[in-house]
Amino acid sequence: MRFLIAANQTTLCKGFLIIALFIAVLLSGCGNSPTFSRSVFQDPVLMVRLDSPLFPGETRAEPNSHPIEFTSQDLSLILQSIKFQKEVSLLDYYVFREDTQPQSVFPPDIAELLAPQIKTAFAKAQPEEMVVFLVNRPREDGIPVITSGALFVQGTQLAVVLANVNRPAAGERKREQARETPLKPLAKPDFHIVPGPHQTILTNRESSVALSQSFSPLTLLIGYDQFLGPAQDSKEPVIAAPSQPSEPLPSSAEHKLRQLKSWHQEGLISEPEYQKKRKEILGSF
Repeated sequence: MRFLIAANQTTLCKGFLIIALFIAVLLSGCGNSPTFSRSVFQDPVLMVRLDSPLFPGETRAEPNSHPIEFTSQDLSLILQSIKFQKEVSLLDYYVFREDTQPQSVFPPDIAELLAPQIKTAFAKAQPEEMVVFLVNRPREDGIPVITSGALFVQGTQLAVVLANVNRPAAGERKREQARETPLKPLAKPDFHIVPGPHQTILTNRESSVALSQSFSPLTLLIGYDQFLGPAQDSKEPVIAAPSQPSEPLPSSAEHKLRQLKSWHQEGLISEPEYQKKRKEILGSF
C-alpha cells in the first residue's frame, strides 16, 4: 500500500513538472522567439487564437493532449469556477477599510461568450499549440479593462495561464500591446488566484518566466475530469464550493492573516497593532 501511494505521488509530481516545463517553453517562446498564430475568433470584445513556437522541433516539453473535445457548457462551468482576489494595500485596508472578496475571473456573461470559441480552438489545436484568449470590455466608469491568458490540456489537467485580470487599459497603445502579446502582463499583477476544488496553483518557481522584466503570468491547474465528474452524475451545474468545513479558516481570513504578518515583518505595523488586528480577524470566525 505504501509503495502504491508513493508511486502515485511520484507520478503526480512528474505530471506537474512536465506541465511547468511546457509553460516555460511556450511562454518563453511567446516572449523572446518567433511565434506562429492561427486566428480562431476575433471581434471588439473577444480574441481567441492558437499559438505555437515557430520552430516546434526545438522544444522538448511533453506534447499537449490536443485536439480535444469539450462541451461549451463544461467550459463555461470551468471558467466561472476560476476565482481571483485583488491585492489590498496597507492604505486601502486601514484608511479606506477596503476589503476585497474573491470573485470570478470570468463572470457568467463573459464565460458564455468565451466558452464556444475556446471549444472550437481546442478541437482544432495541435499538440504543440495552446489556446490564447483576450477579453476587452468597458468597466462601469467606461474605462476598458483587459483579461488575457492561455489554456492547454495535458492528460487530465487543464492549465489556465492568467497574465491580466481586469487590467485597466485606457490608451489604445496598451490595448494593442495586449492584443499582440496576451501572455505578457501589462504591469505587475495586482491579484492572486483563489483555488477551488480540484484546482492547484503552480508556484512562481515552478512556472514563471520573466516575460516583461519581473512580471510573470500566474498559472492554475484544474483536474477537469474530477471537476466535471459530479455534473455528469447529477446532471446539475457544478459551482465552485466554499471552503470545506474541515479547513481551519476560510481563504479570505487566511489571506488577511498572511498579509498582516507580512506588514508586521516589514515593520509597517507595531507588535501591539499586529496582535490586536490578529485577534480581531480570528475572533470574526
